[in-house]
Amino acid sequence: MIIQAISSAASALYIGRFAGKAGYRFRENFVRFFLRKPFAAYEGTKSGEALSVYQNDLPSAVQLVSNAGIRMIADIILLLVTFAYMIYLNWWLTLIYFASFPVLIIVQVLLATPIQKKQQAILEKTAEMNAIANDSFQNTSTIIAYSLEKTMLIRLRNSYEVLIDASKNAARSFLFLILAGILFSLSPMLIIIAVAASQVIAGNMNIAEWIAFTALAGEAGGWLTMLSQRQNEVETGSAGVTRLDELMAGEPEDVDSGITLGINREGSVMSWENVKFTYGDNIQFALDDVSFEIKKGSRVAFVGGSGSGKSTVLKLLLGLYKPIEGNIKIMGTDINDISLSSLRDSYAYVPQDSYLFPESILSNITGETEITDLPRLEKACRDAGILDFIKSLPDGFDTILNEAAENVSGGQKQRIALARAFYRDAPVILFDEATSALDPATEAEVLNSFCSLSRDKTVLMVAHRPKAIDFCDQIFVMEKGKIVERIGE
Repeated sequence: MIIQAISSAASALYIGRFAGKAGYRFRENFVRFFLRKPFAAYEGTKSGEALSVYQNDLPSAVQLVSNAGIRMIADIILLLVTFAYMIYLNWWLTLIYFASFPVLIIVQVLLATPIQKKQQAILEKTAEMNAIANDSFQNTSTIIAYSLEKTMLIRLRNSYEVLIDASKNAARSFLFLILAGILFSLSPMLIIIAVAASQVIAGNMNIAEWIAFTALAGEAGGWLTMLSQRQNEVETGSAGVTRLDELMAGEPEDVDSGITLGINREGSVMSWENVKFTYGDNIQFALDDVSFEIKKGSRVAFVGGSGSGKSTVLKLLLGLYKPIEGNIKIMGTDINDISLSSLRDSYAYVPQDSYLFPESILSNITGETEITDLPRLEKACRDAGILDFIKSLPDGFDTILNEAAENVSGGQKQRIALARAFYRDAPVILFDEATSALDPATEAEVLNSFCSLSRDKTVLMVAHRPKAIDFCDQIFVMEKGKIVERIGE
């Protein structure tokens, strides 16, 4: 009992001191790895699924390391101590009793093996249900506008029923495992009680030894049953680890290895030579034999219909994907030899649908919590046409944007994103339909400001509207992944 108390206290102390730290390290490493995954690895992964792994599977893995595994070790230690003391009391009765344990353990392992698959199925069904809920939370306006509330609830209910069926299936297996553990451990216990009692009657064992021996045998049987429960906890944790392993498969990107760009180098900012690219296993090329050269200070527009490859050009420049054929050179250096951090630091990227974090306007523009360069900040906002609006707010730059920036209009949201790009002051600016959310008057105002702002910068713009195209001195017309016409220099 003293050893049991010490073991329980030690395991509780370990769990209390290190469980929180283990949980934080798991979560920190998960987020770090997830953010460093190659961009192509995100294809086919739903945001709700990743969130479900973070919320459900990751805690199971933490539980395995910090709780279930430690308690299982403590139970095994206590079982070994009990075995040693029973040997001391009566070695041959002990051997008879424990001779049945390997058979019992093998039976329990065989019974428990399917549980991991069933626990993994539960986690998968939970992820699917969370993904549906996540779709509802992130697209509320679309759901309401198209009266899809009932449809989403039906989807959620169907997913929930599938999850319940999987949970019931796993619960039945677990119950069967527990009952089998109790029954299998009870049989040798009854035999030992009878045999030990016969030894007392024969005078080979006194009553005190019989009481001690049978009590210890009962404890050993109880721990054997407990081990089956611990095994279920381990199987559940292992299922979470498996899910983590699937989501975190592959190697993270090393953004710091490679050459640092010399951004002040004269000549071509970038040159493409016979570049080909396709998404996944698609047969049709998203980019097919694309070649061009852009000199420093040029303003280039890529135009064409949807799916012509315009935005794909920007994705390859950002290093989100790699070409399957051909060469891309930035500042005269092969893009594959440049460190991703240096490559991306040379760009200010404004997508068509910019994401703003539920933080202050200041943090969204500068990435900081305090103003460190007010003139630069105000100039970026003035050039984006958003400074007067921000100053009119009660909290100014400290105004907190809510989820999806729904407390500002679409145009204001895009102007904040433009201010973020202007504040970065990178040598190359990538615009992907960046002014599409602005009205014509505001677009003209922003582009006029941007024209003077970007005199010493290189601009690549994906555009449709004439005003944006007029701003450029070179136009590449794209169709089916090819440049079919070049206008300008």
